[in-house]
Amino acid sequence: MINERVARSGVVLMLLFAISGFAGLIYESIWTQYLGLFLGHAAYAQSFVLVLFMGGMALGALIASRYSERMARPLVWYALIELLIGIAGITFDPVYRALSGFAYDVLFPMAGSGIGVELIRYLVAAVLIGAQCILLGATFPLMSAGYLRLTPASGGRVLAGLYFSNSLGAAIGALTATFVLLPGVGLPGTVLTGGMISVLVAVAIWPFAKQPTQARRASTAIDGGNVVATLIFAAAAITGATSFVYEITWIRMLALALGTTLHAFELMLAAFISGIAFGGLWLRRRADGMQNPLAIAGWAQVLMGVAALVSLFVYMHAFEWVSWLMAAVNRNGAGYVMFNLTSAAIAVAVMFPAAFFAGMTLPLLTLALIQRGAGERAIGRVYSANTVGAIVGVLLTIHVLMPLLGVRIALWLAAIADIVLGIYLLGRDAKREQRTPSLVFASVAAGALIVVAFVGTAVDSRTLASSVYRSGIATLSQNFQMLFHKDGKTATVSMFQAPGPTQHRSIATNGKVDAGIDTQPDAPASGDEYTMGLAAAVPLSLSANPATVAVIGFGSGMTVHTLLGSDRVQRVDVVEIEPLMVEAARQFGDRVQRAYSDPRAHIIIDDAKAYMSGNGLTYDVIVSEPSNPWMGGTATLFSDEFYGFVPKHLNADGVFVQWLQLYEITPDLVASVLKAMLPHFADVHAYLTNSSDMLLVASVKQPLRPNLDVVSLDPRLQQELARIGVRDAKDIATYRVLDRRGLEALTQGTGEPANSDFFPVLQLQAPKARFMNGRATTINELQQAAWPLLEVTAGYEPVSVLREERPQGATMARDTGVRTARALRTALLRVSSIDEDPETSNLPSDFKFLKTVAGICQIDAMPDAWVEASVAAAASTIPYLSAEDLKGIWIDPSWFAQCRPTNPTVLAALKFHAAMAARNWSEVATQGDAILARAAAGTPIFDAYVLGAMELAELALGHASGPRSVEDRYGARIRGHEVERQWMLTLGSMAGSENEAASNMSQ
Repeated sequence: MINERVARSGVVLMLLFAISGFAGLIYESIWTQYLGLFLGHAAYAQSFVLVLFMGGMALGALIASRYSERMARPLVWYALIELLIGIAGITFDPVYRALSGFAYDVLFPMAGSGIGVELIRYLVAAVLIGAQCILLGATFPLMSAGYLRLTPASGGRVLAGLYFSNSLGAAIGALTATFVLLPGVGLPGTVLTGGMISVLVAVAIWPFAKQPTQARRASTAIDGGNVVATLIFAAAAITGATSFVYEITWIRMLALALGTTLHAFELMLAAFISGIAFGGLWLRRRADGMQNPLAIAGWAQVLMGVAALVSLFVYMHAFEWVSWLMAAVNRNGAGYVMFNLTSAAIAVAVMFPAAFFAGMTLPLLTLALIQRGAGERAIGRVYSANTVGAIVGVLLTIHVLMPLLGVRIALWLAAIADIVLGIYLLGRDAKREQRTPSLVFASVAAGALIVVAFVGTAVDSRTLASSVYRSGIATLSQNFQMLFHKDGKTATVSMFQAPGPTQHRSIATNGKVDAGIDTQPDAPASGDEYTMGLAAAVPLSLSANPATVAVIGFGSGMTVHTLLGSDRVQRVDVVEIEPLMVEAARQFGDRVQRAYSDPRAHIIIDDAKAYMSGNGLTYDVIVSEPSNPWMGGTATLFSDEFYGFVPKHLNADGVFVQWLQLYEITPDLVASVLKAMLPHFADVHAYLTNSSDMLLVASVKQPLRPNLDVVSLDPRLQQELARIGVRDAKDIATYRVLDRRGLEALTQGTGEPANSDFFPVLQLQAPKARFMNGRATTINELQQAAWPLLEVTAGYEPVSVLREERPQGATMARDTGVRTARALRTALLRVSSIDEDPETSNLPSDFKFLKTVAGICQIDAMPDAWVEASVAAAASTIPYLSAEDLKGIWIDPSWFAQCRPTNPTVLAALKFHAAMAARNWSEVATQGDAILARAAAGTPIFDAYVLGAMELAELALGHASGPRSVEDRYGARIRGHEVERQWMLTLGSMAGSENEAASNMSQ
């Protein structure tokens, strides 16, 4: 009966310890994100967080081991510690905000800058989680001691069982925090949930904690000269170090195949911890029957090293598996679920076997010491040694092995360390008659595998740089020339050149291309060059005195290079988190030369927010060019808190530039960035640099001034800017697509809140948008609207036909539209027929029909078809050309003067097009009303065109309620142009609200 009660108690204790592990991983995951916000994501900051976490746990375990034998009720102390951890979790978010705010507002200004600020930063971080880490470290020794006293003869079963349950709970906690809690309740709610769980565990453990128990005291000293104890502690430290080498290198390696996202990271972490858990489970039923656990630990070490080497062979196929997966699944929500499940399976295939044996070593080493009479204190001492080893492993991997030798060799060396340690343990502790054959076999087999793994597991750098998780292509073609490939402290950086005469070179972070430049001098500019060049040219054209500039993210170096072409710029601070980006970008050569040679450039390797808050400097211009927001840690540079931070480091008339991609993202996520940004700036404009990239340009205290002529102000930039079609201020202005009001309209009616550090919408949803090839097309659709939409709403000037076109390489939709409009105008004014004019062969079929029918005087014979064709021609010319340039086309058309149509429908359409071309908005509204109010149904395409034009006319006339009135009268029966119509309705509604508020204030 007593045994049954003890067994039931043991099951409950294991369950509670699993729940404790669940909460513990929530803490680790969320604390890392909180401290990343405060310390930054630089390599040293990441290392400090891990060292602080594990160092605290090591100290907690050591303290618990020292005092547990004196405790009559260790589970009471365990419950008290869980309660304190829970209270700390419940209060963590308000404490973090108060303490970090105090540091920014009081402590940092007192410290000035430099080392003083850094010391305060790390001290505050230690205060925030140091005590909790110590408490967490004490939980395993105390729970083990309490459980062991219930079943003193089952030490192995207890230790392995608790190790299994806690690790399994941790694996589930990692997944739950990322996939359930963070999307639902954000960082504050997630850490609060962890705190409440810890409190519940403390309460639930109380019934088992009340009865006093007898400690299992040491009969053998484990300090000083005990050689076996010293060996076991050393083995625990070594296996802790190698385990973390494996974890860090596997995560980096798999990131190249699965992507550098929060989702991928947590799946990898869960796979690793699950392996540890099931290693403990396998051991649970077998440990107490082992007469020599130290020898078994030796075998576990050997097998762990062997499994780590085998993982290199498995990893070689990961890119092929992901490529197959990307081809097999649909790019939708269900496909993303399958992608994550398969990613988890690949992570398990790579990590699980070695992690399984790692899960056996700590219980076995502890059991070996207990069997030798070490008592309960052995639990905490071994756990502490293991954690100290893990600290060494983290520091060694991040700061030495990966940068100097690369991830593959780092893992290979760790595997050798495990195998050597295991063989040593076998040789020392196995029985003499078993020693020679087993050691010879293990040594020879392992040695052969070590050599084969070193020689046969190298993966082609073209494969590592393929970005298979995006492209679905397992490896770049052999025609691609790899110019650079190294593993850094925070990322793996590659540089490669594509085949072709333009010598197009790309720089990539963990496989994701961050920038591409055509390095052949005579080649046209690439799309990225437009973005990087304008990221410099736009603020130079908006700032009268851009003396001091900060650039966040080195990228290719081209933005820095372009900025330094201005003699008005006196200093450029470039803050880059990964030093290899700076090293690799040298391969762009003369296209980025000033970024390296100009003494005004200062390259700082640090987290941007951490550096800027630490030095207290302010700038005339800040340009933020991070990687895509789905990349780990990057989304914090698109958050409400970041945009609240930036104005503190801008001078009063300063300009801020934010790059944001429109590919692999959704309109709602773009809106979440805009919602975060707009409240912190007096004025914000959007510049579309190509069809996929946007620059958000903002000022803090005053409206953005008109663009200055940067070419005349900075003549050294003339040649470079000419490559991207910038010859004067007018050219820069043509890239501007939306003003503040237009951007505010994009945020209306969207389902996502503002992206925040504490509610990281972007970080959580951008990976899915990337997988689904999402595109935020709204701005492009507005730019390509059938009417001069942006001319009315954002002051966009039509381009004169007398003005030289931008280079053919320009990929902005506006450039394509201007070229087409000019070609149509030329063809319509030309006397020759379609058949006689070879230059019209590439023009749209609607246009050919339009001119052919007019040329043979058959317009009245097919009025509906001709009117619909006229809509396509009007939409391709009127938005892009001025009223002066449209004379002879729609205003007093001369291209069918020989046979004027008489059909009323055709005449109404021509009259409407003439009013549109002249920008006679009152006439557009009047004629449109007459057209849509007719009893007979018109052509659907023409009616939709007229409806949108009427709504635009109402906005142009200043009638805030006009678009809604037009929509209410005719919108229900007309389909087409829904995106543009909704945007105009939103603009009208916003204007109406502003007018009402102004009226109320005047009263």
